[in-house]
Amino acid sequence: MGIVVSDDSLREIVIDQDEKKQKALEMFSDNYTRVILSAMIEQPKSALQIAGKTKIPLTTVYRKLHHMLEENLIKISGQIAENGKKNFLYKSKLISFQVTFTKDRFAVLVNTSGTCNFCLKNHT
Repeated sequence: MGIVVSDDSLREIVIDQDEKKQKALEMFSDNYTRVILSAMIEQPKSALQIAGKTKIPLTTVYRKLHHMLEENLIKISGQIAENGKKNFLYKSKLISFQVTFTKDRFAVLVNTSGTCNFCLKNHT
């Protein structure tokens, strides 16, 4: 019987700067972002598949995916075919997250698959 080593990790990120608190709160409270992330937690999906599954307009899916790529919350795989057609699949790096907001503290507890810039950035 072998031992399975997982690269999943649980991190708590405490955010002290008001501007960064606002950005994180906006990102994690955005319904489209949460729905899109949940659609690709288990399996990579194309933007078209995500739009079909979530009933979110394709242009909105692309906009949100672009934002999530900037924050490195998702990973992208795929290729550009000889005819120029893009075949990209997107997968969430977040398995779960929990936001805690109190008078003196703002923290995000994230369970990730791999690394994400948001999780590694200095938020203090």
